Amino acid sequence: MALWFRNLAFCPRHSIARFYSADLTQASRKKWGLQGLPRPRSILDDDGPVDLSEDDDLVNGARPNTPPLHLRRPPAKPTPPEFKAHRAVMKKEFPSGWAPPRKLSREAMEGMRQMHRLDPEKFTTPVLAEKFKVSPEAVRRILKSKWEPPREKRLKLAEREREERSAYFKLNRERERIEARRVAESMRGGRDPDKLTFE
Repeated sequence: MALWFRNLAFCPRHSIARFYSADLTQASRKKWGLQGLPRPRSILDDDGPVDLSEDDDLVNGARPNTPPLHLRRPPAKPTPPEFKAHRAVMKKEFPSGWAPPRKLSREAMEGMRQMHRLDPEKFTTPVLAEKFKVSPEAVRRILKSKWEPPREKRLKLAEREREERSAYFKLNRERERIEARRVAESMRGGRDPDKLTFE
């Protein structure tokens, strides 16, 4: 083993381990589990030219022989019974469509997903619904969804949230100042402030 390291130090030609060559000993072949495996072919060994062009349909994720969107028809197979039952329950529970009374911020939704990913047995749908004060159906939809806004939209949303939060805190501070003045007025009893009264 020391001889191999010495060769690495003094001979740059041997500094690359050739796992598939015949130079390696049987012990190292067994160690790496490469015994009996043929050496993989390089793309440079091909006889003809290498086609590096991209197939647009493959890159865009279209399946072969798929008609365009405007020519597609609904499937001829009937809807599975569990989907029909789910659709009926959703129409019964939400006749005017899904409109949750309380909406969560993007950060809260991402936090909910992370909690569920961290420990699904502990953070079940009812537990998350109770913690975030939303319905179990809202939690189910949030955990199921994978959609994320684009980067620009996320930056705009974060900026708007910061502005709303600062406006909220500014309004609260102003309310506290008004309340403090009112309390100070009531404690003074409407007297004129003297030189020892601080305002």
